[in-house]
This record gives sequence, structure tokens and C-alpha cells, in this order.
Amino acid sequence: MPKNETPGFAWFYDGLDLYLDQMGLKQTQQRRLIVQHFLDLNTHVDAEELHRRVNAEGHDIGLATIYRTLNLLTEAGLVEQKSFQDGRSVFEVAHPDSHHDHLICTECRHVVEFEDQDIEDLQEKIAAKHGMRLRTHRLDLFGQCLDKSACLARKKKNS
Repeated sequence: MPKNETPGFAWFYDGLDLYLDQMGLKQTQQRRLIVQHFLDLNTHVDAEELHRRVNAEGHDIGLATIYRTLNLLTEAGLVEQKSFQDGRSVFEVAHPDSHHDHLICTECRHVVEFEDQDIEDLQEKIAAKHGMRLRTHRLDLFGQCLDKSACLARKKKNS
């Protein structure tokens, strides 16, 4: 593994290198740095937050470059772009053979990932009832945090 790769994501780097090769693109130092920071965060992140994190470490990478890299990763199938509320897009790693759903607080934008086999089974049952077979799906549930003090603290941090 090259020295600056995030551990546990060799599959991601391999997929990126393959995609870049197929598209006739080169792996750049800036792109590699953005990818490393994105994978190190390993959570839902928007382009602006990733930009802040990358540049806080003394790198001078423009927001447009961050967006181009995230879009390239999405096109490569390595990253999923989600819009939870207010038109704000966040990005997360598209782990192969993995699926989860989301609970999103409408106040502080806190995102909880969850898996529930009963919900998965019910979705399959509903699809079959209507003569369909699911290929993919997305379930985002919106609510409010029950812990108001934690919610308020997250809301202040995100402002």
C-alpha cells in the first residue's frame, strides 16, 4: 500500500485507478490528497467541509477541485451523493455489497445510519406485491433528536 493511503480502502484506490485508466485520466497529487481526507473522515461530508479540512492542514486546494473530485468519485461508483435536506449534498463511500438507511435530524442535520432486516423484507414484499423486483432503494427518515442539548450543540457546530 502506498504510504498515504487510508488503511482498509485498498479496494477503493484500486477502483479509482482502474476508472482513471479507463477514462484516460491521470492520478494527480491533489486528487489523491482529497481522496485520502475523504476516506479518513469516513462519514457523510459535504464539499465545503471537506474543503475546510483539506485546507486546514495547509494545502491550497480550491473548492471547485473538491467538487470535481467528488463528482468523479461518484461517476466511478465509489461514492454516493445524497441530498438529505435544504438541497445540501453530502457524499459517502459506496461500500461494495453493503446497504444502510438513514435517520436525519431536521434541526441539527445529524445523520444516523441503520440496518433493519424487517424493513428490507417489507420493501421486497411490497415490490413483489406490485409486480416488481427491487434493484436498489433508498430510505431516509426525517425527525428530531430526542436529546435536545446534544442536538443544539451539533446545530451550533454546523452553523
